[in-house]
Amino acid sequence: MNPTLQEILDDLHAAERELQGWEKKYGLRSEFFHDCFLAGLIEDAGNFDFQVWAGLLEAKQDLERRYKELILTQQPFRESVKALIPHGVVAE
Repeated sequence: MNPTLQEILDDLHAAERELQGWEKKYGLRSEFFHDCFLAGLIEDAGNFDFQVWAGLLEAKQDLERRYKELILTQQPFRESVKALIPHGVVAE
């Protein structure tokens, strides 16, 4: 079964809260940590935290991709964006 838009959004919010815990613990923004982790600048041998953190960030990125794919295919979204154009919120 495919998750609903609301389920994906709920999972994204949960992942963001969890990522904030890692950021506070290590004093790094998740995106910066991940870039350094992938570049091999952060030694993860024996540090399970870093593996979990990187995995969580990758899971969040996958959720964001799925959210965008799902929301862009929904008719109510397309109609609501069209409604914003006359108000100058969205460029034509």
